[in-house]
Amino acid sequence: MNKDIYDGYVLHRRPYRETSLIVDFFTLQNGRVSAMAKGARRPKSDKKSLLQPLQAVNFELSGRGTLRNLGRIESTSRSYVLSQNALFCVFYMNEILNRALPESEVFTRLFHQYELSLNTLQALSSADCELTEIEPVLRNFEFVLLEELGYLPDFTYDSQNELEIVANRSYSLMNEIGFVECDPHQSFAISGLDILAVNDNDWHPASLKAAKKISRIALHPILGDKPIKSRELFSTKTTT
Repeated sequence: MNKDIYDGYVLHRRPYRETSLIVDFFTLQNGRVSAMAKGARRPKSDKKSLLQPLQAVNFELSGRGTLRNLGRIESTSRSYVLSQNALFCVFYMNEILNRALPESEVFTRLFHQYELSLNTLQALSSADCELTEIEPVLRNFEFVLLEELGYLPDFTYDSQNELEIVANRSYSLMNEIGFVECDPHQSFAISGLDILAVNDNDWHPASLKAAKKISRIALHPILGDKPIKSRELFSTKTTT
């Protein structure tokens, strides 16, 4: 029987029949993979406690096809302990990963960015930080996801005029084209100053607002119109 070993995290799980679960993982070795955890819903199952978000696991899959069988699974580190807002951010990252990533395709850089995001969110949780201090973690994660999927625009280039973006002009983001100069009074206009600040990771209220707008526009072709459920967890002053 064909068996493979993976390192990863649970993105999502859902009941399957009476006693089992279907689990979506994000793995270092093969990106997003799905597995059936037989008997994981039974009261005495030793797998149930490990099949949770925020827990790094090493596990074994057997069988063929896109839905394989989960065999051995064990934790490889302590579970992350996060504040409420940081936890909501992880739910958001997990949801967009599960919706955006193709099955069984390696995304090594994105996996490392995911782990970096978890570590940063844990550090921010310990410091009891505000939502605005968490936003750069989300934006950087989204931008790596977009780059890995080939949807990240060039933050320094005006595609329409074939010139560098300049601080004192305004631009709009057009998917599959990039930034193009526009009237500063248009609702979707983003200042060149803020675009360049985002490119430099120079985070302040204006650049955070611009980054959020850029991210939502760029992610739309990937995620579509279906609402992102995890956004509902946040208060009206949301980071996502």
